[in-house]
Amino acid sequence: MKSKSLFNPLKAGPLEMRKTVLEVLFADLIIIVAEYLVIQDLQWRSNYAAAAVNRCSGICSYSPSFSFGFLTRVFTMSGNSVQLSSPPTFDWVQALAYALVVLNGWLAYKWLKSRKPSRMVAATTAG
Repeated sequence: MKSKSLFNPLKAGPLEMRKTVLEVLFADLIIIVAEYLVIQDLQWRSNYAAAAVNRCSGICSYSPSFSFGFLTRVFTMSGNSVQLSSPPTFDWVQALAYALVVLNGWLAYKWLKSRKPSRMVAATTAG
């Protein structure tokens, strides 16, 4: 008589698969929406600074830009042989991108781990 395995990856259940997919999609959606809002804020700041050139009748002629480091960014206005820089600030765009990668990796690991038979189950079914 054949011994039945307690774990069958083909019968892991569509409910568990749907639950995992929904977890990933929900988490990714939240992070992507937050990423979109942060990028919109950065674009607004850059456009506001560029519009300041128009407010001073072209005398200012500053051009805004961002410099990026590891989890930091610096806002710079340069022009008229002057460069104005903000202190390094925390960059939410990079932080959210790293969070997205880490979260998806963790959820993938959790899903793959749930699909593997445990050693105890394999040992008890072997004998």
